[in-house]
Amino acid sequence: MTNEKLQQLLKELHLELGATETLDPQSRRLVEQVLRDVDRIDQQPEPAASVEARLREVMLRFESQHPRLATTVGQLADALGKLGI
Repeated sequence: MTNEKLQQLLKELHLELGATETLDPQSRRLVEQVLRDVDRIDQQPEPAASVEARLREVMLRFESQHPRLATTVGQLADALGKLGI
Protein backbone atom coordinates (compact mmCIF):
# COMPACT_ATOMS: atom_id res chain seq x y z
CA MET A 1 0.00 0.00 0.00
CA THR A 2 1.38 3.36 -0.97
CA ASN A 3 1.33 6.63 0.90
CA GLU A 4 -0.91 7.94 -1.89
CA LYS A 5 -3.52 5.26 -1.11
CA LEU A 6 -3.30 6.11 2.58
CA GLN A 7 -3.91 9.78 1.81
CA GLN A 8 -6.93 8.82 -0.34
CA LEU A 9 -8.38 6.76 2.53
CA LEU A 10 -7.88 9.65 4.94
CA LYS A 11 -9.64 11.98 2.52
CA GLU A 12 -12.57 9.53 2.21
CA LEU A 13 -12.80 9.24 5.97
CA HIS A 14 -12.86 13.02 6.41
CA LEU A 15 -15.64 13.29 3.80
CA GLU A 16 -17.72 10.52 5.34
CA LEU A 17 -17.26 11.96 8.81
CA GLY A 18 -18.46 15.33 7.56
CA ALA A 19 -21.49 13.76 5.90
CA THR A 20 -22.49 11.74 8.98
CA GLU A 21 -24.96 13.82 10.96
CA THR A 22 -26.08 11.11 13.39
CA LEU A 23 -22.71 10.62 15.05
CA ASP A 24 -22.88 11.34 18.78
CA PRO A 25 -20.39 13.93 20.11
CA GLN A 26 -18.24 11.36 21.94
CA SER A 27 -17.90 9.20 18.82
CA ARG A 28 -17.10 12.21 16.67
CA ARG A 29 -14.35 13.29 19.10
CA LEU A 30 -12.92 9.76 19.06
CA VAL A 31 -12.74 9.68 15.26
CA GLU A 32 -11.30 13.19 15.09
CA GLN A 33 -8.60 12.26 17.65
CA VAL A 34 -7.64 9.17 15.67
CA LEU A 35 -7.48 11.23 12.47
CA ARG A 36 -5.19 13.74 14.17
CA ASP A 37 -2.99 10.85 15.34
CA VAL A 38 -2.80 9.47 11.81
CA ASP A 39 -2.03 12.91 10.36
CA ARG A 40 0.87 13.28 12.83
CA ILE A 41 2.47 9.95 11.94
CA ASP A 42 4.80 11.58 9.41
CA GLN A 43 5.96 14.14 11.98
CA GLN A 44 6.29 12.01 15.11
CA PRO A 45 5.93 8.29 14.52
CA GLU A 46 3.82 6.59 17.13
CA PRO A 47 3.96 2.85 17.75
CA ALA A 48 2.00 1.20 14.94
CA ALA A 49 0.01 -0.96 17.32
CA SER A 50 -1.26 2.11 19.17
CA VAL A 51 -2.77 3.94 16.18
CA GLU A 52 -3.97 0.76 14.50
CA ALA A 53 -5.60 -0.45 17.73
CA ARG A 54 -7.50 2.84 18.15
CA LEU A 55 -8.67 2.68 14.53
CA ARG A 56 -9.95 -0.86 15.07
CA GLU A 57 -11.73 0.28 18.24
CA VAL A 58 -13.47 3.02 16.24
CA MET A 59 -14.36 0.54 13.50
CA LEU A 60 -15.98 -1.89 15.95
CA ARG A 61 -17.91 0.91 17.62
CA PHE A 62 -19.39 2.08 14.31
CA GLU A 63 -20.12 -1.27 12.63
CA SER A 64 -23.83 -1.39 13.38
CA GLN A 65 -24.85 2.28 13.18
CA HIS A 66 -22.36 3.64 10.63
CA PRO A 67 -21.25 0.76 8.39
CA ARG A 68 -19.71 2.94 5.65
CA LEU A 69 -17.67 4.86 8.19
CA ALA A 70 -16.62 1.61 9.87
CA THR A 71 -15.51 0.17 6.53
CA THR A 72 -13.37 3.21 5.73
CA VAL A 73 -11.82 3.20 9.21
CA GLY A 74 -11.05 -0.52 8.80
CA GLN A 75 -9.40 0.12 5.45
CA LEU A 76 -7.30 2.85 7.01
CA ALA A 77 -6.20 0.50 9.81
CA ASP A 78 -5.30 -2.14 7.22
CA ALA A 79 -3.35 0.41 5.19
CA LEU A 80 -1.34 1.51 8.21
CA GLY A 81 -0.61 -2.10 9.08
CA LYS A 82 0.60 -2.85 5.55
CA LEU A 83 2.82 0.24 5.60
CA GLY A 84 4.27 -0.86 8.92
CA ILE A 85 3.16 2.36 10.57
